[in-house]
Amino acid sequence: MIHSIETAATWLWRVAVAGLVAVITAITIAQVVARYGLNNSIVWAEELNRLLFVWLVVLGAAGADHMRIGLIADLPRFSRPLRVVAALGALGAIALLAWGAWKLSAMFAFDRYVTLDLSKWWYFAALMVGGAVWAVASVWREVFHPGGGAPL
Repeated sequence: MIHSIETAATWLWRVAVAGLVAVITAITIAQVVARYGLNNSIVWAEELNRLLFVWLVVLGAAGADHMRIGLIADLPRFSRPLRVVAALGALGAIALLAWGAWKLSAMFAFDRYVTLDLSKWWYFAALMVGGAVWAVASVWREVFHPGGGAPL
């Protein structure tokens, strides 16, 4: 049961991240062709790319390995306690990011993108949603894959 949940969540995360990369790439190529080939510009392309890039970075971070110095961290005696400290530190940092995003979303919720006519709340939603995914992935890895090797 746990393996199937992990497989489904990993697949969904990979599809979301790959989809964001594909859309950002397509919009960028279309903008370059429009600007230099047709001598015209897609006015909403920059705003949408920036928004999608924020989502990509935050969601992509959920699957990234954390940086560490292996000299001490790889010693069997220190390995587990340092991983727990690192996981708690990561959760604290994620909580600060999500809290800051929550406060900023309240301040900027009524501001709108000029060309997209979307609320700027979507910027901060990326940190809240992506932070939640990142926190769950971090805890999941520490509980079910304490030595590493988790797919997400």
